[in-house]
Amino acid sequence: MSTRARIALAAILIVAAAFCFRVVDAWHVPAGDGIQYWQIAQQLEKRLTLAYSDRGQPAYTRLPGYPMFLAFVASRAAALERTADHHLERATRANVLLHILTSLLIWWMLRVRNVRGEWAALIATLTCPFLILLTCYGLSETLATFLGVLEVALAVRAMRGDRLVLFAILAGVAAGLAQLVRADAVTCAPSVLIALACANAHPRRRMLAIAACGIAAGVVFAPWPIRNLSQFGAMHAEGHQWPAQDGGAPPLGVIHWMRTWSASRYGEAYVPFKMVNRMPVDEHNLVKEMWDSEAEHQRVSALFKKYSKEGLTPAVDGEFEQLAAERRHREPWRTWVTLPSGRLVALWTPVPEYELPMRIPWLGLPAHRGAFGWWEALAALLAIVGVIALARRERAFLVVAILPLVTRSILHSLAVPHGVTMRYLVEAVPFLTLLAGVGIVAIVNLARRRGASTSLESR
Repeated sequence: MSTRARIALAAILIVAAAFCFRVVDAWHVPAGDGIQYWQIAQQLEKRLTLAYSDRGQPAYTRLPGYPMFLAFVASRAAALERTADHHLERATRANVLLHILTSLLIWWMLRVRNVRGEWAALIATLTCPFLILLTCYGLSETLATFLGVLEVALAVRAMRGDRLVLFAILAGVAAGLAQLVRADAVTCAPSVLIALACANAHPRRRMLAIAACGIAAGVVFAPWPIRNLSQFGAMHAEGHQWPAQDGGAPPLGVIHWMRTWSASRYGEAYVPFKMVNRMPVDEHNLVKEMWDSEAEHQRVSALFKKYSKEGLTPAVDGEFEQLAAERRHREPWRTWVTLPSGRLVALWTPVPEYELPMRIPWLGLPAHRGAFGWWEALAALLAIVGVIALARRERAFLVVAILPLVTRSILHSLAVPHGVTMRYLVEAVPFLTLLAGVGIVAIVNLARRRGASTSLESR
């Protein structure tokens, strides 16, 4: 890389970092999950224990990666006894650095494959409103995004064939760390496997690289399920899908039942929100999608009255499981196709302002929040052009780049029945901006060729 290019890269990163630091200084909030992460980080710093309070017992409902990260960057030393706002100042500034590094990895990945568009992809990733929005929150998404992109980028570097096993091991380490932050980090694994399987090396070396990657990931991740098996008698490798706000682990019958009627439409997340806060559910909280007949309506209503009186006891949970099983049997197409399709649409719908607000007057927010959606729509259109361009000469890399978007979409459309928005795709958004960067260059090159052709014809 030339000196001029290095200077340009440094200038872009410095300007982007300065802007993002100003943004997070103006707006930094925890969100509900962020409060739990802060609590656990405090206990890690004080007692080296994954717990939610000074008197709380060790817990497994939240994965340890992000609280450990926060304990190091945001809760240690003098900040320990300060308020959550001091914690958030440090946490969101760390998020900015992670965002900058993620953008740099996208740039590097394209350079490694000698695919043009790295500069456009870099700027698209740095300026992505959605990614910047998440840096303002004390949530795990920004760290998970960085680690997911890192493991794929290292696997892409391994595709060159030289030092294949070394980069495979590094990709495995990154994968293990990512898995400690979010359970859905597993959606990057197919990209890593395909990258290693397509490396420019003898098949035996490729198999060795895949094995080394898996072993490295397992070694990094293994202490977590081993700890849980020792303390709780079960591995709980994914944490808990539906942790209560007090850190408890409610049974999952309600979630299984919700998968049979919820397409993540507006208002359908209110009941589970009340339940994780251990609040009673009233009749007016119920929605018509919960039943197919008046008899089922009465059954659901009676069950929630029982829940409001007893809580999520094994008996109540068993009745939700029974309802779920009956509905799956009665309408399998709705359960496995229609509703996931609706959730897939919700996944690709911009995050509503009420879920992750961003209120910064000098950016015109929230008044101009709609611009986020237009930016994302434009990026998606440009990414389609990038897919077409890569399909002509870099098909293996195209599969590696597009799979995180595909796998996350499939996983969350099937697994998460309520409150689904583009927030669940954020870890894969850098791959969207990567493809968009390639698309921008493809359009520019096409315009230049047509311009040159027109100029020759006019002569």
